[in-house]
Amino acid sequence: MIPSVTLTMVDGVRVVVPDSLDLITPYVLREQQDWFEDEIKFLRHLLQPGQKVIDIGANYGVYALSMARTVGPTGHVWAFEPATSTAKLLAAGIAANDFSHVTLAQSALSGEKGVAQLSMRQHSELNALVRGAPSTGAHETVPVVTMDDCMETYGWQDIELVKIDAEGEEANILKGGTRFFAEQSPLVLYEIRAGQELHLELLQAFHSLGYNSYRLVPGLNLLVSFTAESPPDDFLLNLFCCKPDRAARLAELGWLLESPTHTLGAREEQINRARGKTGSHDSHGWRNVLTKMPYGSSLAGLWEQTVAAGQSGQVEDALVLHSLSRDASLTPRERFSALEASYGKLRALCESDASHLRLSSLSRVAWEYGARKIAAEALAQLCNRFIQVKSADLSEPFLLPGERFDSVPPGEAFGNWILSAAVEEFERISAYSSFYSPGLSRLHLESIRDLGFFGPEMRRRLELLELRSGRSDVSIKA
Repeated sequence: MIPSVTLTMVDGVRVVVPDSLDLITPYVLREQQDWFEDEIKFLRHLLQPGQKVIDIGANYGVYALSMARTVGPTGHVWAFEPATSTAKLLAAGIAANDFSHVTLAQSALSGEKGVAQLSMRQHSELNALVRGAPSTGAHETVPVVTMDDCMETYGWQDIELVKIDAEGEEANILKGGTRFFAEQSPLVLYEIRAGQELHLELLQAFHSLGYNSYRLVPGLNLLVSFTAESPPDDFLLNLFCCKPDRAARLAELGWLLESPTHTLGAREEQINRARGKTGSHDSHGWRNVLTKMPYGSSLAGLWEQTVAAGQSGQVEDALVLHSLSRDASLTPRERFSALEASYGKLRALCESDASHLRLSSLSRVAWEYGARKIAAEALAQLCNRFIQVKSADLSEPFLLPGERFDSVPPGEAFGNWILSAAVEEFERISAYSSFYSPGLSRLHLESIRDLGFFGPEMRRRLELLELRSGRSDVSIKA
């Protein structure tokens, strides 16, 4: 049996996992000191002390323990994990955090009460109930319960959130929870992607119970409507859903936006209203925003010359819109409209003329909007161009690909600095973790190291890759 290790996440939660770099969760927690999904970060803001949540498919407890920290001892978390070895480590994690308000149930949920076979994969995140013929691989027999049964057993009332990550069992869980979902009105976080397959049929399954679906906009910590006709990003893993009454409460608190405005006229009207609230165009222009950052103050004079030549009007407009999207004094609808408009302008501009560092700005805005594939493609194009021509045109105002470099002074090596910023963000967003792309990640990380702008996370990533490849002279630094 693999020995265990206790790892601490950014919120202070301790998670007990197998001590192996060949398994997903212990690797990712060492690498990022957190889980790689944006939804876990969103829930730390959304959930409040005293609330009650349910985690179906809790695994080692990354979500369950983090949510338990957020809701505190006056709240409660019910965590369901059927696999014996995984549940033991989750129990150890509950004890390591001294969480008396977490109930661990070692059972699976489905459409009917009974027993079933659970296939045991190398990566516990992929364990799944077996249907049809008995499994020929590693498996164990586990108890199966339904949500309706559990509502009686645990006396569930006023449940704030349900997380469902059940490797294809979601539809059956809904069948076994008809009364629960009718009588309760939680926000539900559910997995939409399994491998390369996108299970859009779950949107209809939830909709038939009165639950509408939403996606997270990472840059705004905002939920916006998502339907089967919405274009899914290749990196989309999870959706949220809820009934209209819950949606109305979340909208009132600024966490959810119903029916975002997509018509050009209505969107422009909202953007103009937002500009009127916050003053002149210049208050959100690059002179008052980007020049407050080390790189902007260094490049302001050069930018003035380019802008004076009248060649960057569309870029300036896109940057103003991005700045409006980050203005907390505006309504969620105004901020989302501004972000969407900035994304649309930059994407169209880069398709026609991707000169200067417009691809860098597009990548930043695309990621914040939730178009992660577009963000990664923009950075790949930018890096390839930089490698070919050995220079970057810094003469037009631009956004950096990621937030870390906003506060990193470029010094005299502007070329190394911007290439490092682009490669680091590409490494971060082109895959969920270096675990999945060790060869390519090593090339990225060694490049950043050699350029002289190595940050703590990128250093951890390279050290992990070297440890995983068998080098014994490497230790992980915090």
